[in-house]
Amino acid sequence: VQAATTNPSPASPGYMVMTVPFSRTVAAVSTPVMARIKLPFPAAVVSVSASAETADYASTDEVYSVDVQEAGTTILDDPIGIVAADVVYDGVLVDKALADEAVLTLVLSAAGTTPSITDVTTTLVLKRL
Repeated sequence: VQAATTNPSPASPGYMVMTVPFSRTVAAVSTPVMARIKLPFPAAVVSVSASAETADYASTDEVYSVDVQEAGTTILDDPIGIVAADVVYDGVLVDKALADEAVLTLVLSAAGTTPSITDVTTTLVLKRL
């Protein structure tokens, strides 16, 4: 089976996998910041994914997404939509180059009549430049 994301050689130096857990429940229409991360070096983004342990869709209009921003500007084509719990969703990158000492902000959006989402995890794979 071919991997969805190209796998670097195990001998390739400079790759970093950042798993960022957001271990709480968001049970209101909101856009909380899940994390801010300052990179210690310039990097290329290889992939970004997000998932949630639980998500309420009882009213059928709930919408959840995760955005990754560099200096306030998204690096994704669109925020990563979380349309079911316990599924990992990949983001589509539009900005793969992160500046030295860039500040990344991970933002969760919850909308709808009765939104409730718990334990969102975002994973970023970076290559040091």
